[in-house]
Amino acid sequence: MREGVTLNYQIDTDHAHRNEHYRARERLRVKTLYSRTKHGTLGGFSSSTELVDWWIKKFEEQDGCCAYCETSIGLINELINAGLLRTRKVNSNGKRGPCLELERKNPNAGYSPENCTLICYYCNNDKSYVYSEDEYRKFFAPARARHFEYLAQNLPSPVRSKLEDRG
Repeated sequence: MREGVTLNYQIDTDHAHRNEHYRARERLRVKTLYSRTKHGTLGGFSSSTELVDWWIKKFEEQDGCCAYCETSIGLINELINAGLLRTRKVNSNGKRGPCLELERKNPNAGYSPENCTLICYYCNNDKSYVYSEDEYRKFFAPARARHFEYLAQNLPSPVRSKLEDRG
C-alpha cells in the first residue's frame, strides 16, 4: 500500500486513541504505508517500526485530533458514518477520510519526525502543497473546524449527545 491508501474499517469513535484494539489496527495500517525511499532515505524514519512508533505517540499527543483543525477523528468518522461527509476512494478498496494522515508541515522538506504531524484528510486535501503550515492554520483550519461543527448539528440526537458529553 502507498500514500493515501488505507485499510477499510470502522473506528471505535469513543476515545479511539485510548483503545488498544484501535492502536493495533492503526499500527498495521501505518506499517503498510511505509516507503523506504520516501520515509527512510529521503526522510527521517529509518524503518517502518520507527514510523509506526512515532505515529502512535503523535496520535496520543494530539488526543486523536487533527493537528490543524483540531477535530477528533472520532467526530469525523461519525460524520462519515451518518452520510454527512464524503470519503475519497483510492485504488480498488481503499478510502481516505476515516484516518489521520501523515503531513509534512514544510512540503519542501522530507518526511522526518520534526517536519511531520498528523492531520485529517480534509485539511490535507485543502492545504496540499499550496499553503504553508502557518497560512493554513491561520486562514483555513478554523473554517474547516466550523464546517465540521456545522455538520455535527445534523447528526442524530443520540450521537450528538454522546459527542457533547465527551466535550
